[in-house]
Parts: sequence; C-alpha cells; structure tokens
Amino acid sequence: MKVSLHRIELDPYAIEDAIVADVRLDGHRVWSVEIPYSENGVISLEWPAPLRARLHGRTRVTVHDSVTGREIGGADARFGRSDDPVEIVDARGRWLAMTKWDRLGPVLEGRDDAVVDRLLQSASSLVEALEERGHEVYIVGGTLLGLVRDGRMLPHDDDVDLAFLCREDNPADIALVSFEMERSLRSLGYTVVRHSLAHLEVEFFNEQGEPDHYVDIFTGFFRDGLYCQPFALRGPEVGESDLVPTRRREIHGVELPEPANPEAWLAYAYGPGWRVPDPTFKFETPRWTRQRFESWFGVYNSGRVFWDKYYMERDVSTGFADAGSSIKRFLADVPSGARILDLGCGDGRWSVELAQAGHRVTGVDYSHEALRLARAHDVDRVVDFHYLNLNDRGALLEFGARMLETGDEWCIFAHHTAQSITKANRRTVFRFLELVLRGRGFADLTDYTTMSADYEHARPATWHLPTEWIEEEIAERRLRLGVIGRGRRQDGRRIRRTSQVRITAASHAAAEGKKDTR
Repeated sequence: MKVSLHRIELDPYAIEDAIVADVRLDGHRVWSVEIPYSENGVISLEWPAPLRARLHGRTRVTVHDSVTGREIGGADARFGRSDDPVEIVDARGRWLAMTKWDRLGPVLEGRDDAVVDRLLQSASSLVEALEERGHEVYIVGGTLLGLVRDGRMLPHDDDVDLAFLCREDNPADIALVSFEMERSLRSLGYTVVRHSLAHLEVEFFNEQGEPDHYVDIFTGFFRDGLYCQPFALRGPEVGESDLVPTRRREIHGVELPEPANPEAWLAYAYGPGWRVPDPTFKFETPRWTRQRFESWFGVYNSGRVFWDKYYMERDVSTGFADAGSSIKRFLADVPSGARILDLGCGDGRWSVELAQAGHRVTGVDYSHEALRLARAHDVDRVVDFHYLNLNDRGALLEFGARMLETGDEWCIFAHHTAQSITKANRRTVFRFLELVLRGRGFADLTDYTTMSADYEHARPATWHLPTEWIEEEIAERRLRLGVIGRGRRQDGRRIRRTSQVRITAASHAAAEGKKDTR
C-alpha cells in the first residue's frame, strides 16, 4: 500500500470481497469510502478535501474492510516536514471523522463512553416529556439501524434520531403541531433548534456551557396513502401498523421506544440491504420529494452546519475577516445612548470591541459553536449573547418586537452576515430592519462584493453580495441605502472588494435630506 498527500493506493488482490473501506490514522477511523474499481492495476482512494487539509505530520495509515474489520493494507506516512503525530481533532480535542455530509465532524467512535450515556439519557428524558404530552414517539434513522442490526449505537453516528407520528395531514396543521411541541419543550428548559416546520433538534450542553450532543425530532405523517418523514423520506412501504403501537427496546442500558415493525421502517429508509453495514450510506431523495417538503415546511437550517463545523475547530475568537475600518465608520455615527445589535456575531470578537467602546451591545448568531467562543472571549461579560436564527422569519420578527419594547434606538452592525444567507432569507432580514430601525437608528452591512477564488455553494464563507443586489432587494421596503465605505481585502488566493452600506428607515432618510438642504 502506498500513501501520499493526494491518495491511498491499494493492491486490488488485497481487497478480496470488501465493498466499503474504513481508513484509520493510528487506529482512529477518519473516513469510510466505497472501494472503486481498479485502474491500471491500482485501486486509488482520493483523500477528501477537508481531511487532506488536515494531514500534517507522521501517522500509521491502515485500511480495513468496514464489515469484517480485516486489515487490507497499512503503511507509515509522513505528510509535509513535521514529525508531530497527525491528530484530526477539533479545538476541544475530540477526534473527527468524515460525515455523511462530506465534512469533518465529531462522531461517537473515539469519544468516551460517558458521551453515549449522556446522549441516551437525554433522549430518554426527551421521550418521556413528549409522551406525557400525548405524542407517539419512536426511534428512527441510524439509532434504529444500530439498535436492530448491531444492538448498539453506530460508531460513526453522532446523535439520537426520534420521530413522532403526527395525526394531521395538512402541512399547515402539521406546522402548528411542531410549533406547539417547540413551545412545550422550551417551557421545560430545553434548547430547541428548528430545521424546518417538520424537524426540530434539541441541543444539550456540558457543564462548561459547550455543545455536547443533540437529539433530532422528525415528524412522520400520512398523506395520500404515503408515509412522509421530512426531510428525505416519502413512500408507500410503511403503514400505520408498522409504527404504532411502539414497543420498548433496551440500548446501552436505556429503554427507548421503537416502531411496531422496525424492520419495515429500515427497509423503507435504507433499502433491502440494510443489514449490511455501510458507513458511506446517504439518503438519495428524489428532487420532487425534496422540493415538495421544502415548499411545505421551509428550510431554516441553511448554512448552520457549515458554521458550526467552522467554529468547532477554533479555540479562540479571531473574528471573521478584519472589521477595523468598518467598526470605526460605524461607531463614528452611533448616537449617544443608542444600543447596538451585532447581527450574526460569530465568535464575538467584534461584539466585544463594540462594547469596549462604551456601548450596550447584544450579539446574536445561530451557531452554538460560535456562541461558545463568543462567551469565552467576553471575559468581562460586557455583551449580551443570544441564539437567533436569521432564517426563521417568526423568530427574527419576534426578536425585533422585543427590541422595540425596550424603547431604545438601535444601531445594527452586520459584518459579512448578509452575504452568507440566501436571497429569500435576506428578504426576512430587510423586513426585520424595516421593523426595528427607528429615530436615528441605522444598520451597517459590510460584505464581499466580488467572487471568491475558492467559491463553493456549500461554504457560505465564500459567498458574496454586490451592492446592487441589496438595492434591488430593499426596493419594496421603506428603507434607504447609501455606500459609506469601500475597500479591498486579501481572501485566500485573491484580493476581494468589500463594501460597507448603511441602511436607514425611509422617513429618517427623508428628514436628513431636508436638514441638509437648509
């Protein structure tokens, strides 16, 4: 076996009947891959880009049959000039592996058993709370697969998957049930993240307030004779009698409810080969099914996983891009006594800098990993940090209403935030600005206006937002826009242009115009 920074080369005769390979570094699984056909007598496994970027130092690379664990090949490798051991870990020392989303993320394998215990206890408590409120709950996804097939949690999994059978079939009524569930869980002290109107995630934190584990809650329902479970599943293979009444099954000493016929659900979701382990499995959702679910229930999770992974690998607040000149222009015009909202505050570096200038600052973001860094950076507790999802229209406008209740004038600082959300969700942000900008309040948006040389649609950090797009998008709002600064900034391999625009309420802009003509 040969190993380079670009690929692993295997002898085809060593493969035997293996279909999926696990790649391990010093015994830690970091990647599972379907074994390709040989070319010119060699089987090549190309390192995925997120993993290749972390290969620095020495390690023992081994490749194993994912089903049997048999070692297919092994070699000592040195990547670059470093003699340090290769460690694919996040800022908190947790080993990472490639996930089904083609990103590096923490998985259960390689973490201490206490994490699995906490995860299952959290899931059990959550099930109890939901059942007390009349919901018919059952485990699904990788949790059910691991339990039925292996009698344990899947080592490459990272959460517990729950679903509940909703007796409604109209999307609007299903959404109302989901909202009621969210309110109920929040009243019990749970931290709830909304992915869509049919998908909730409940986050759990360790004693230091850091994200520790999470539980997904999917909505299952029947419509037109088909069992639907957004975000990926819709079909006739499962009937109500396959789901309820549920029955208890023990996993790692904890009892959780499983569907009445778990094998039927597994065949429905994973196909007839569900009994054969395949860590590379991905749901292949027909385009029309995805579009149907997105039309019915929306997408509130756009970009959040990317930013969670982005900040997960950091242990100090550095701020996203340099904000020095943007902050200087912003603070020069903030009225005395006004309050500041850092919209999309990230790791909180710029929030703290704004507060240290003598202002009352609130910072909001939808990445709990970013907020972890922000709170750690704010050693003097000068900023009020909150979770807020800008993709969630209801949550954003509710937050805006609370801002108005304070009776204060608000100035909003949004550093590379608008460029990182979709056009549809920017419309909600501009509606929010129309709501909260009062008196002398204004919003400064700083964004890249030119393309990144490393642009990828899956990486919002590489997106851009030309000023003319903003002008077009706010045309339907009672808002006015002016450019107050332009600049250039090194971004990887390219110098990119930036623009700082100021948005004010139309009435305020008109008043300023009259004042200037006198």
